[in-house]
Amino acid sequence: MVYGGMRSMKGMVTETSVLDPEEGIRFRGYSIPECQKQLPKAQGGDEPLPEGIWWLLTTGEIPNDKQVQAISKEWASRADLPDHVAQLLHSFPSNLHPMSQFIAAIAALQGESKFAQAYANGVHKSTYWEYTYEDSMNLLAKLPTVAASIYRNLYRDGSSVSVIDSNKD
Repeated sequence: MVYGGMRSMKGMVTETSVLDPEEGIRFRGYSIPECQKQLPKAQGGDEPLPEGIWWLLTTGEIPNDKQVQAISKEWASRADLPDHVAQLLHSFPSNLHPMSQFIAAIAALQGESKFAQAYANGVHKSTYWEYTYEDSMNLLAKLPTVAASIYRNLYRDGSSVSVIDSNKD
């Protein structure tokens, strides 16, 4: 199938999710109710863990508890913010909108990009995906810490975010 305006252009089509007006959203072929039923949940929880949804979208398979726990531990190990990002977040005035703070923090994380470093060093394009994967894992891991820092800046007088406990998070 060729999309209009793409003749003679290389492209890739991916359908990790589909939106149907009758059936709703499907993630890798699973409806939201099917995801809610089949994906692992936190102990005592009713909704799927983000790690399980990430696994499903990335691999196309329903993860088991051990796989979800491995992703959770991996993200916890990457969750700390670089000093310059933490300082940036603490420097914002208390009336700056949370989304503005969030955007600035994400942009500031670019300096830590594995892909940008590898690209600048001339890495072969066949390995781009490896560095992109690392960047995406690092970003996903840091998003909750960024959000927690913003929350504390706005509603907890700027108290710092405690060390991430991989056994709890």
